[in-house]
Amino acid sequence: MSNNETVAAIDVGSNSIKLLVGSRGSSTRVIQTEFTETLETRISSGISRKLPSLTEDAIQAGTDAIAELAHLARVYSPVDIQIVATSAVRDALNGHDFVESVLDATGLKIRILSGTEEATLIGKGLRCDPELPSTSKFIQMDIGGGSLELIRFSQGQIENAISLQLGAVRLTERFIENRDTPVGSDIEALIQSHVVSELVKSEFPFAPYEDPLIATGGAFSVTRAVLAAEAGTDIEHFRARLNITDIRTLKSKLAAMPLHERMSVPHLPASRADIVPTALMTIEALLNHAKRDELTHSFYNLRYGLVAEMLGL
Repeated sequence: MSNNETVAAIDVGSNSIKLLVGSRGSSTRVIQTEFTETLETRISSGISRKLPSLTEDAIQAGTDAIAELAHLARVYSPVDIQIVATSAVRDALNGHDFVESVLDATGLKIRILSGTEEATLIGKGLRCDPELPSTSKFIQMDIGGGSLELIRFSQGQIENAISLQLGAVRLTERFIENRDTPVGSDIEALIQSHVVSELVKSEFPFAPYEDPLIATGGAFSVTRAVLAAEAGTDIEHFRARLNITDIRTLKSKLAAMPLHERMSVPHLPASRADIVPTALMTIEALLNHAKRDELTHSFYNLRYGLVAEMLGL
């Protein structure tokens, strides 16, 4: 692929569907971002059921969103457009129906990623982030609607990678019966106990504890954006390091609100207002279990990894 060619990646997540149009940057492993767009299209409703499946409405909404993003991508004349799907489609019994719907509507085939493939692409994306700490060893974490990915990197290689069913939609559906009301301390205790239990069972190694935690995904982007708004700035100009006090304070504030109040919080997408308390409770529980007091947020998530792979970076 020549240096000036452009590619497009569409990442079908549980909560949102994201597009990145990119090309090679001026130096090694640098991606030149040509265009990005995110559509909040929660296709994962019902993911916590014993026999998870995508609803007809979710399939249609997801198909429409991908068709719109593919149309936007083609404005840039990419040499290739690739679509990947993660937990919501991977876990659904009828995931193939979604794949067929998108193929019929767009002519594009969705690649359903395994947990390991998802982790690998996220890792490739992180390696393109010029703002990350200059360390050869770190742990990456990504919370989506359906799953939590944890990856330990050393010298640019994946040492451990797991995918746990600890996504914010999945846990909200399981533990919160009435999403319109504040989330009580009893529910919080159940969620955090479950998160810690699953982390313990996974035996994922968090030591040595000086290795930094790098966080990607919508839960962290929303957290950083809301904190930035409270500080009177925007997400790009707000520090990437988020400490456990930030997270705990925001969690307590949002959990105490009924849903309609959360939906009016600046830079908190209304479509995520019901699951954000659960996401923050999960993050806090993970930090405590991992014996860390802070994490570093990166925008370079799975779609950057896919673009890097397509460009051969």
